[in-house]
Amino acid sequence: MGTKIELNYSELYKVTGGFSQKNFLSEGGFGAVYKGKVSNGMMVAVKQHKNASFQGEKEFKSEVSVLREARHENVLMLLGSCSEGHNRLLVYEYVCNGSLDQHLSQHSRSPLSWKHRIKVAIGAGRGLLYLHSKNIIHGDLRPNNILVTHDHLPLLGDFGLARTQNQDSSIEVVAEIAGYLAPEYAECGKFSTKTDVYSFGVVLLELITGMRTNDKRLGGRTLLGWAGQLLRERKYQDLIDERIKEDHDIHQLFWMARLAEKCFSRDPQKRLTMAAVVNVLNGIVERRTIIKMKEHMYFPARLLDSFYSDSDSDNDHEDG
Repeated sequence: MGTKIELNYSELYKVTGGFSQKNFLSEGGFGAVYKGKVSNGMMVAVKQHKNASFQGEKEFKSEVSVLREARHENVLMLLGSCSEGHNRLLVYEYVCNGSLDQHLSQHSRSPLSWKHRIKVAIGAGRGLLYLHSKNIIHGDLRPNNILVTHDHLPLLGDFGLARTQNQDSSIEVVAEIAGYLAPEYAECGKFSTKTDVYSFGVVLLELITGMRTNDKRLGGRTLLGWAGQLLRERKYQDLIDERIKEDHDIHQLFWMARLAEKCFSRDPQKRLTMAAVVNVLNGIVERRTIIKMKEHMYFPARLLDSFYSDSDSDNDHEDG
């Protein structure tokens, strides 16, 4: 879709019903999102940046510059923007089915099936790989920022923290992203494609477990702290979301868990690239038998085992 939306603030105010509660879609770290219908009948999502400070202006300009040229089936399309006075608004294509966190929520009426979780993982991985191929770091990958269409196609959104690799990497850490930030950023401010890979690993773990990074069911532990012990003990079955106990593929779960583990290794050098991650995910979906998979050069076992060691696994996970 090549449509561009050129609207001023008063028009965007009107199409969202004055940013009314009935049109409210979601609230992110940098602003609220509302749905609206423009004059040609197209449904849009309007993001209203709430921060008029220098940092807020930085996020707004970053999102516009990053998405202006981004065109991929797994990346949310920016249709237009508006900058008037203190108002900063972005106009996106409207996605009808909410965000991934809503679908994984324990309150969801219809939790995602294992098949659809795999589909979301592959699509999100491909979107992130596309961004990395364009020298773009997303910087805020988490289920809230992965939208899901009616046929479970994932779209990466919310690019307020996105950076090119040669751009100033300093960001303002908000509480919502803390559980997804790689250790090297939290400790040293180092921001790279490998920090995105770390976040992607956490998202994979959430797809497997159906839990949030600070889920109340964990009794005060972090998701990585709780899952780390099970990963070290190879108790992969104990990771699976209770709601899909009878729905998942045991073999795929095994490799998904190992893949997640390689993504959120503390050492960025030991993490896979997104190209390797997508390659592994594609291999997982092919569902070959163990013997055939070990003979196949693209099978996840060979790719993962070349990066994998027991000592790495035993020492990588922290309890929160």
